[in-house]
Amino acid sequence: MPSATSGTDERVDETNDDGTDNRVDRRPEDRIDPSAVPDQADRVVVSFRAPEAEPDENDSWWIADSAWLRDGMTDPTYLRYLRYAHAGPVAVGDEWAEFVNCGCASPEDVVLRVERIDGGAAIGADTTIDVVARKDVVEADGDPTAETDL
Repeated sequence: MPSATSGTDERVDETNDDGTDNRVDRRPEDRIDPSAVPDQADRVVVSFRAPEAEPDENDSWWIADSAWLRDGMTDPTYLRYLRYAHAGPVAVGDEWAEFVNCGCASPEDVVLRVERIDGGAAIGADTTIDVVARKDVVEADGDPTAETDL
């Protein structure tokens, strides 16, 4: 039963009388549930770069190789977001425009690129996502694991 908390703020009780949840799943219909993805990869390596940087050159890296940006992209919460946002089939070379919260209301745009897929063909709930700088991949002649020795 709805209950008004103020003249403009109306909240709806989200439980039934028996205590069960009556909320509706508000995710877009085309969103894939990561736990239901078949053929989940064990690991996906993605690289990141600044949007204005050329993907196959190692200049223009004034921000994309910063330690604080890498820290934001390897945060467990951000990796979980990536598993949900990109659940489903992936291929080497796929690119996604994303942003990383760098604190103090300072999001930084990045381009993520799938560099390697191990043990399946899709990102799912149990897929490990490793993040490396695209600059490091280019400098290692295309080997996305050279920098991290994974």
